[in-house]
This record gives sequence, structure tokens and C-alpha cells, in this order.
Amino acid sequence: MPVARHAAAALAVMTFTVPAHAQEQPTAEQAMARVIHAALAPSSYGDWRYRWDAVSARISSKMHWHIFGPDKSGEEAITRRGWISVPGEQIGVSAHGRGETVASLAFELKGWRRPDGDGADLLAALAAEGVTATEIERRDPPELLHTNTPVIVYRLSAPERDERLLTRTVSCTSPMSAAASRCSVSYELNLGG
Repeated sequence: MPVARHAAAALAVMTFTVPAHAQEQPTAEQAMARVIHAALAPSSYGDWRYRWDAVSARISSKMHWHIFGPDKSGEEAITRRGWISVPGEQIGVSAHGRGETVASLAFELKGWRRPDGDGADLLAALAAEGVTATEIERRDPPELLHTNTPVIVYRLSAPERDERLLTRTVSCTSPMSAAASRCSVSYELNLGG
């Protein structure tokens, strides 16, 4: 019987430790906030702070990049794609730039959930990272996005880091589509490069 008690106790310990581990997983918004915070360069960095290598060094530990070939000689517009790993969510990341500088990072959450109106979960996650998001513009979405959710532009600021703009856009499948309605939320962080 003592062996059975020890096995039962071990099973109970394992059962109670699994949920605690699951709670440590970040939400999609928390994972995006970590990448966004890291992408904002410290203002003490020089002109090189938004070069591809500098941005990649700051954010690569928080996301994954797809393997890419060498850039074509003289190529002006450059795009890199990757993703953020979060259980149950798909978050695509695209970096866009010209020459040696990253101009923007775009994040796209794809799924069947209906997006909230103003991205409150991401704003709270950014605040937890020390980033203040101040709404500076709200405008009607283009008709081709098939949504009434406004496009919102935020100014991001964090102590000793560059201020940058973050634009939130919701797009949905056409109501004329035979498939079920599906929406995605995208955020574009303008790095100014």
C-alpha cells in the first residue's frame, strides 16, 4: 500500500503543477507587447538603432523568423516574415524596410474570435511592459475591410525609448462570402526607417 500512496501523491503533484505551467504561457497580446517593446529602440542608440541587425537582435528572442535567401543586389524594398508562438493563436509578423533600415513591423492575429473594439487587451499588455499607448486618431475603415470597427492610431512611448506610432486595423471576410465570417486584427508599428 505505501507504494500506491506514493504513486497517488506523485500523480497529485503532477496534476497540480500542470495548470500552473499553463498559466505561465503569455496571451497573444502579451507576446506581441513584448516584441513591440523590444522593437522600440533606446533613444541613446545611434543612427543604427533601426538597422535590420539591430532590430533583429532586440526582438529575435521573442519570436521566430522564416529562413530567407540573400537580398538581391540593389533591392530597395525588403520584407522579412516570421511568427510569434502562442498556444491556440496564430500571430504573423512582417518586417518591412528599405536598404539597411527597418521601416515597420506588422502583426496579424488570425482567428474566428470577434475582435474587441479598441484593442484593450494589447493596450493593457503594453502598459505591463512599461509602454504608454495614447490614442491620437480614430477614423472610419475603408469599405473593403467589411467592418465598422474604426482604424485607430496610437502614439507609443516608454521611458528612454523612441516614441513611435502603432495603427490597429480590423478586416473581415465579405458578408457575401459563402464561408463563415472571419476577422483578423492587424497592428503596424511604424519605426520610421
